[in-house]
Amino acid sequence: MPHQTTTANDAPEKTAVIIPVFNNERTIEEVVRNAVASGLPVLVVDDAATDRTPAIIATLADEGLDFDVVRCAENRGKAGALRIGFQSLRERGFDRAVSVDADLQHDLRMLRPMLEPARAASASTLVVGCRWPLHPEQPRRNLVGRTVSNVAIRLQCGIAVGDAPCGFRVWPLDRIETLEGRSGRYAWEQEMITRLAWSGTRIRSVDVPAIYHAGDDRVSHYRFARDWPEGIAIYLWLLVIALVPRGIGGWSTRLLRRTSRLISPGPLRGDRPEVRTNRWTAALSIGFGALLGGIVPASPWMLAVVAWIGWRWHAGLAAILLAAHTPLRLALGPSMDSWYWPAIVAWCIGGFLRPAGRDLRDERGVARGRPNLVDPAG
Repeated sequence: MPHQTTTANDAPEKTAVIIPVFNNERTIEEVVRNAVASGLPVLVVDDAATDRTPAIIATLADEGLDFDVVRCAENRGKAGALRIGFQSLRERGFDRAVSVDADLQHDLRMLRPMLEPARAASASTLVVGCRWPLHPEQPRRNLVGRTVSNVAIRLQCGIAVGDAPCGFRVWPLDRIETLEGRSGRYAWEQEMITRLAWSGTRIRSVDVPAIYHAGDDRVSHYRFARDWPEGIAIYLWLLVIALVPRGIGGWSTRLLRRTSRLISPGPLRGDRPEVRTNRWTAALSIGFGALLGGIVPASPWMLAVVAWIGWRWHAGLAAILLAAHTPLRLALGPSMDSWYWPAIVAWCIGGFLRPAGRDLRDERGVARGRPNLVDPAG
């Protein structure tokens, strides 16, 4: 492994680039060369490739390029390859890893900007790249999957991310080694956003260029029929887990944050991906709330269940009121008419009239070279 560089305060860098690769013979050479040129230590995880990838990696090493290689005995999928690489880096004393895909979808000139928020934070931080603005040739199916992932994470932990599937990330190795995910493939990366947020890890986002290679130039091992159902199953499972409180440490802060998200719908104006995530979440929550409000049994127990699920899923006050319409009508009678519908309308309008908070200020700051910050749920 190459020597460690130092930061401005002379602290060890302790950050390495990790490149999981499986059958990317057309692009792996350029990706490795660009990563090595960054000056950061580089670890390539060969996930039992069966094409010319191992030979290309060996040739680059023979040329004198300074990087290390870990080869998996069998194909483990992207999640498995990343975890093997993380373990190897952790054993060598590294604190952070920047994951880079092997298909030339990531601009490695963004390595340093990606690291800035992780270095600046005093606590463990996951930095997720956000491909923005969107690429005009991006397949609509990919955009739908991206939106579904964003909304699922928003419901699970309250974080409005803009690009949950993006594999360009800075991982806190001390936190990731303690977490176990259910997914073994692509959904693992999205799952880890939620699980890291639940563990108290800070979640930050940095805008990165959207690069898309169409046709034969694009190598993807994502299989819709295999990976899409797994992703949906993982999201549903995490929603179930989200209903159960976790730990008592810092409970007061988590209570205040969750209540704040319940009362306020968050920023709903603008074109940022995070804002779109908030809008989709609000729209879906209100829609489901209205549907449930017409079919739920009228009882105090059902009112409690609806309120608990809506609160734990960060669905918002308007959605909870709509879902609890029937039991509320039974409990309060005509007296609820004076505040019920005005509260729902005010909640919706408030999201558009709400002054831009820290999230939006930081999003505008991205254009000036500052990272976009998103706080995790309590």
